[in-house]
Amino acid sequence: MSEVASLLARGRKAKPHVSALDAVMGKDWGIIFPGRARKVREARSGLRIAHQQDVTRYGGGGGAPGRKPQAVVKMIRNGGASNVKGLGAQMSYLSRQGREPLERSERYMGLEVDEDQARAMERSWRMPNEGEGRADRTSHFIVSFPEGTNKRDAHQAGRDWAEEMFGSGKYGGDCFDYYTGFHTDQAHPHMHVVVYRRGLENGEWLKVSKRGDINYDRMREELVRVAARSRIELEASTRFARGRHDRPVPDAEYRKAAAEHRAPRAPDHTRETAIRAAAAMIHYSREFAANARKIEREAPEQAALLREAAETIEHGREIKMRVDSDKAARQERTTANPRIEEMRVAVRDNFRELDRSAAEVDDRCARMRLLRQIEGMKAETAPLLRDPGDLRAFTEKDESGRYRGLDGSTEPRAAEKTHADDRVREVAGRYGVDREATIERHSGLTPSRGLAQQFGEAEQEERSRYRAERGERVETPDQQRTALTRMHTEIAAIYQESRDRLNGRPYDRRKRPAEPRSRPSEAPRRAQGTDEADDLPDRVRDRMERDAQRAELANRVWQKRDAEHRATQDREDAAHRREAERDVRKRGDDDRDGTRKR
Repeated sequence: MSEVASLLARGRKAKPHVSALDAVMGKDWGIIFPGRARKVREARSGLRIAHQQDVTRYGGGGGAPGRKPQAVVKMIRNGGASNVKGLGAQMSYLSRQGREPLERSERYMGLEVDEDQARAMERSWRMPNEGEGRADRTSHFIVSFPEGTNKRDAHQAGRDWAEEMFGSGKYGGDCFDYYTGFHTDQAHPHMHVVVYRRGLENGEWLKVSKRGDINYDRMREELVRVAARSRIELEASTRFARGRHDRPVPDAEYRKAAAEHRAPRAPDHTRETAIRAAAAMIHYSREFAANARKIEREAPEQAALLREAAETIEHGREIKMRVDSDKAARQERTTANPRIEEMRVAVRDNFRELDRSAAEVDDRCARMRLLRQIEGMKAETAPLLRDPGDLRAFTEKDESGRYRGLDGSTEPRAAEKTHADDRVREVAGRYGVDREATIERHSGLTPSRGLAQQFGEAEQEERSRYRAERGERVETPDQQRTALTRMHTEIAAIYQESRDRLNGRPYDRRKRPAEPRSRPSEAPRRAQGTDEADDLPDRVRDRMERDAQRAELANRVWQKRDAEHRATQDREDAAHRREAERDVRKRGDDDRDGTRKR
């Protein structure tokens, strides 16, 4: 069994709410870099980013892949021209020594490229003379259409694609000039597009890059869109969405295989590429299965095709292309695709409404419980969406440990948890945060990154309201963030001390979570001589005393700055008033002078 197949087998067993990447990896993240925790974290982060790029674009609409021919766009490596001689040779080849017409861009109204137009292009493109050019000044693209496509439609679609990609200014940050050559001497009609790489308006250079807005995915998607206007049905689904998990064959291998008179061979998978392939296929399998459930009533045949596609790719098999020849089937697919997109939008709208409803709950403790319930629904839904957006954060655990509480499932643990919770309530009260809501935030399982962010926003809102009710000065974001960080540090120390006591170990202050470095800001002052202060660990008490001193110094600095700012503002206001008074007096003098002259 290949490595991709074994990873897919593991991914099929995972629960739906587990992300596709975690599903195929299971607990084996450390296998990538055994015994090197930092490398594991870096690899995990990099794979998550790469996986998101793999599944962001599907390109097959809402239906199953393989029902329409693939959009084919190719850039000819080293196929550009660097000087006048190269450009002339290229034009001669594409025109079949003058037998096939070449056409200029829409900027020049598609004029046929004759000898005069060729000379004009050489001048406007500033092509160097023979022997002077080094880097290519042009790029050479080919767009191909399915066998049997109407030639006139294919020609129009090719011209439209060239104009949209290069002449419209939508991509690459500039407008680019080009000429085209249309060939029908092979089974597949195809259009050659030769683009001058220097922009006409901003001087930007044309770049084809995965990180730029001119990339193969974007070019194929644009071809699908413009071809539809010419009644040519195409799709731009990815290899993984069609069940193709072998690595693409590089152009160099094609050339080498041709020279050696053999079939080209795809490179072997590395550990990382195998993981990416399996995770993407599990993602698309889940997406197709979810889409099938959405359109079961409106388009049962399309739903069956989606279920078949989901089962095919999750088992590592390639989906064979079967173009719909039945008009009714094409009509059903046309109906199903918008329905799937509508339901995706409805899902996002429903979650926004749930978040708004939760924010309107007055009982803060009940609001935290409701947010936990909504988190579960978001975690189950996010893996089924092609682009989860902000829902993605609800599928990833929060690794900060801020809301790690204490398990109270047994009687001894329940007693210890009660004692620890009482101390946490006191800490929350000193920092102006709702006491019961704080306990609720530290109850239950470790929250996701998205829920932890919502908890943090709730704490900020609670602290701001508390300070406003007491008439205290408004904090800066840095001051508020630092104060809440201190609160979480104290709470973490309390729960860690309880865990150590339950495990029969003395409390080790060195285990206390490290605090992020940040600018000192105002922290709540500790009440002298209170029981709650005596219960705190010595290190926490010392830190609180230092924080109180820093807060007092910071308050004096801020008061001085506020006084200076108010004085500056008063001076500026006085200057504006004097200037306004001068303008009024001047207009009055001008009016009197005008009256005397009359």
